[in-house]
Amino acid sequence: MTLEQLAFICEVESAGTIVAAARNLYVSHTTVSRAISSLEDELGFAIFDRSRRGSTLTGKGAETIRLARIILENVESIRYLGENQETSALHIGAYPIGTTTFLQDVVSRFNQLYPEYTIFINHTGVNDIISAVRDLTLDFGLICCLPELWNSICVGGQVTELPQSNLVVICSPDSPLARKPFVTPDDLKNETFILQSKEQVLYMMQHVFFPGGMPPISMFSNNNELIKTTVMSNRMVATYVEIVIADDPLVKSGQLACVPIKLGDELYKLKYLYVQPLKKRVSAAERTFLRLIPF
Repeated sequence: MTLEQLAFICEVESAGTIVAAARNLYVSHTTVSRAISSLEDELGFAIFDRSRRGSTLTGKGAETIRLARIILENVESIRYLGENQETSALHIGAYPIGTTTFLQDVVSRFNQLYPEYTIFINHTGVNDIISAVRDLTLDFGLICCLPELWNSICVGGQVTELPQSNLVVICSPDSPLARKPFVTPDDLKNETFILQSKEQVLYMMQHVFFPGGMPPISMFSNNNELIKTTVMSNRMVATYVEIVIADDPLVKSGQLACVPIKLGDELYKLKYLYVQPLKKRVSAAERTFLRLIPF
């Protein structure tokens, strides 16, 4: 049994398929498949049930993954002991980010493992984050990207695709939109929007959803609380990435409705990306932080 095998099975469990895991790990799918088969032979039981639809955990496989993650986190903690304490900080660029996101739990769990580390989260636009990663002023970036802008993002850094997230519209629960399973740009063309002051949002509105003419826009803002409360009180709408807004207290309490946006035949999804410099050593702390992200 090796640490590499444990890392492989954890990545397959996260990615859902051996092919996706191999892509994330920058190895061939044959390498991952053989490593897992060898580990299963050593243990005497199957970790995954494999099919064309992907790899699902067996009962013993689930417990194996749980213990493997504990081992890998402890290994990272040991590596941390040998790292330069003068650099005990992580500088992260994140967009988008709301008042409640998955990052809160990640930061809390990370702090338990690395209590001496300080995390600096820089919430700016995608292009600013990309530039800062290239200039090594950020250790890495976590960003959402419009599929239409994907090619322009993959420049000057190492990019790993994380699972996608739906784009949603938030509105008052009294709005007719709230009763729909999904909405389309045609449903939204007469709504009054509040837009976040980010270049991707304006591009999406002008070139993806409403190329024939923009709907009314009442305000641009980067203040999430202001956006949400204005939507609630003035019957306006705003767009968010589902992973950012789904657990918001106003959504969970029913004070705001959250409805997926459909473009053509598919729900419109944004790619979540992990962006890192091409030439930079990835610290044990950074690897642990990424492993804690619930994708």
